[in-house]
Amino acid sequence: AVVSTQSTGENERKLEMLQQKLVQTQDSKVSDKYKMVRFFEKRKLFRKLKSAVKTHGDDSPQVQKIRDQINYTVYYPLGEKYISLLPKEAYTSTKVIAKQQEIMTSITEKVTNKELEDASRAEWSRDKSISRSKIKSLQAPDLSITERQIHSKPDPLPKDADDFFIIDRG
Repeated sequence: AVVSTQSTGENERKLEMLQQKLVQTQDSKVSDKYKMVRFFEKRKLFRKLKSAVKTHGDDSPQVQKIRDQINYTVYYPLGEKYISLLPKEAYTSTKVIAKQQEIMTSITEKVTNKELEDASRAEWSRDKSISRSKIKSLQAPDLSITERQIHSKPDPLPKDADDFFIIDRG
């Protein structure tokens, strides 16, 4: 009876680990699928922001709307299907539009309450020398730290850590 309870506990832990791994890989597949769409939308929105600031000034409602859209593309939850801000054809489903508005207002509130950094005003948006880990940490506001580490890619091995040519001399 003692052996069966130990193996049962081990099996339950293994099952829990495998379930967590499955959820993580599914979230990662979803975020990878929409990575390019988000990237191109962010680029387009930064161009729009630059021209809107020149024509309307920094405090106009048009500029604020574009800033909110940039924050939407940066802070969109990684595990969910991305709802594009700039689709080729306008959305007709009220469910999709409502979900997009819900996420937009949630992100906008967090930015105005200073829970999240305003991505449209961040230095890394224009500066290429900022580390990628800073950007990765900003992209997943609703995830815990461990979940962010799961979404980030592992560091490559140093060149001297190549285990293919390890020679065991004894």
